[in-house]
Amino acid sequence: ETSDEMRSPLVLAVALVLAPAECFTAAGAGAAITGRSQVQRRGPKLAMGFLENIFGPPPSAEIDYGALTGLPDSAALEAGKHALAGAVPAKSEDGYAIATFAGGCFWGIELAYQRVPGVIATCVGYTQGETSKPTYKEVSTGSTGHTEALQVFYDPKAVDFEALVLLLQSRINPTEINRSGADVGTQYRSGIYCHTDEQLTKAEKWRMDARASGRYKGEIVTEVKRAGLFWPAEEYHQQYLVKGGRMGRAQSAAKGCEEEIRCYG
Repeated sequence: ETSDEMRSPLVLAVALVLAPAECFTAAGAGAAITGRSQVQRRGPKLAMGFLENIFGPPPSAEIDYGALTGLPDSAALEAGKHALAGAVPAKSEDGYAIATFAGGCFWGIELAYQRVPGVIATCVGYTQGETSKPTYKEVSTGSTGHTEALQVFYDPKAVDFEALVLLLQSRINPTEINRSGADVGTQYRSGIYCHTDEQLTKAEKWRMDARASGRYKGEIVTEVKRAGLFWPAEEYHQQYLVKGGRMGRAQSAAKGCEEEIRCYG
């Protein structure tokens, strides 16, 4: 691993080009006159923080599931516990129903579901794969069999499963196989992964209705399967757009919010 000191010339060069204006203060400009700017003093840390917003943090060897955020802010901690135990529950520990969907890059789809009244908590992760404890780096190769997915804890009295399925449909093209828009690869395939017989019946009906609707020219290829182990993604990816996304511009997760979702921030 390269140290900050070794990386600093390259990092500073990129950061000076890309960093927003607020990264450079009057104090920094004044210090530059004396031959040592504020950017130089704090350069590696400031620049890496800015670049991390754009490109993400350096990949870690293994996800610390015990360090993920838990309820009420995120379902990630509980999802990690279930995965490590080899469990695919139909209900959360608090008794809420669980649903799992895949719809391309999981950043945008998570925010869409966060905004739904009746959705209690969400987390992004990896499912339908062949390996345990997958990381983003591994899944991105397309070799693990996982798809980027979203797990939802919801109150069926406030929002029904059919409405959650229709939301997925509104955000994907169900005729695209192993891709979602510009994101290409098996890890971007879409799917409805059912935790109960009732969910499976409703998902299969949705698929038949979509085929019969005449809305789509191609075959409906969105997967409809039994839910498998769901491995939550790295903390960095959880509620990514609410945190600001690549550009550091936080987006609202308020219930009922209808603002356009900027999928990369």
